[in-house]
Amino acid sequence: MLNRCARCIAAAGALLLMAACSSNGTQRSAGGILMLEVPSEQVQGEKPREVSGCMKVGERLEVRLGASAGTGYVWTLAGPVPANMQMTTADPAGRVAPVSGGERVVGGATMTTFGMTAVAQGEGNLRFVLVRPWEKGEAAKPARTVEVSIEVRPAQTSDSEVDEPEKLGR
Repeated sequence: MLNRCARCIAAAGALLLMAACSSNGTQRSAGGILMLEVPSEQVQGEKPREVSGCMKVGERLEVRLGASAGTGYVWTLAGPVPANMQMTTADPAGRVAPVSGGERVVGGATMTTFGMTAVAQGEGNLRFVLVRPWEKGEAAKPARTVEVSIEVRPAQTSDSEVDEPEKLGR
């Protein structure tokens, strides 16, 4: 009976943590990859778009940012990678690909993917800006900004811990 109550309490605690970490555009793949996707229509305007998510040590993060091809604008990571995250040679670092169905459309929608792996628990912030790399001065002001907050929790250590669902709240 006591063991059953402990499991219920652990499950309730895990649900509260998941609710605190869920956000729009967040989903988890079956392979342990946290995907944060922000299509181009969601990054319009002057105010930075904020996205957040939770993951465990050892899991991968993919941030996918939408834009339009042929404009000269590219997504870049502004600032350093947080200490608890690491880009590796296996991770995409700013890979640009057409959105499915738009491969042959001039000026069509693209998705830029940045990938990294969580190497330690803690919180980290990433800032991505959409800029024309050759512009200087006032013209170099980012067209769009996306701010990503990530919470990295310890890897699961026992079978008694509750697994997170495959998809976090949208």
